[in-house]
Amino acid sequence: MITLYNIPVSSYGAKVRIVLRHKGLEWTELPPPDGYGSPAYRAIMPAGTVPAIIVGDLKLAESEAIAEYLDETHPAPPMMPAGPEARARAREVSRFHDTRLEPILRGYFGQVAPAGRDAGFIAGNARLLQDRLDQLAVMTRQAPLMTGSGLAIADCGFVASFIIIDLLQDVLDLPVVLPDPLAAYAAALAAHPSVAEEDARYRAVLADWARAKLTG
Repeated sequence: MITLYNIPVSSYGAKVRIVLRHKGLEWTELPPPDGYGSPAYRAIMPAGTVPAIIVGDLKLAESEAIAEYLDETHPAPPMMPAGPEARARAREVSRFHDTRLEPILRGYFGQVAPAGRDAGFIAGNARLLQDRLDQLAVMTRQAPLMTGSGLAIADCGFVASFIIIDLLQDVLDLPVVLPDPLAAYAAALAAHPSVAEEDARYRAVLADWARAKLTG
């Protein structure tokens, strides 16, 4: 049995849940005791971060490492394309998401509560976010998903990110538009059978989180 340590609003936790579901695996999900980063949790998971998994004697953090481990140990259906060039391209897209796109979105979390908003920050980051999305639309060719018709690890991080963008557009009137190829990709991704349930769950969790910030 796989034990997943996670918190509901974690975007990277959503990524791992999609991989687990796509592989048809069973897992038990637990919150980190006393919150992630706490001494109690670090006694279990030295990295102190979520998501993290325990499988037998293995303790593993970082969503990308977890996803690739699950893909290698449960190879059907495969979630990495065949061939070194295609695999390198898939990893390139995953790294672009994790290092160039997701940090910009995470930076907006402190702007959701009205008392903490900075109009200059919101506008400046929106320009950077739009540039990143435009870059992504040019550097990738969805068909209809990131590496073809099958769900890949490279797809899974984008599920929560597209939901976060939707929320920010609504709550902050964020002046960001998905380029047409990415809009079509986001729709195809959300409709995938292994993604749809997590898409609905994460939308509800994020909406509840935002509601608490707005009224808090």
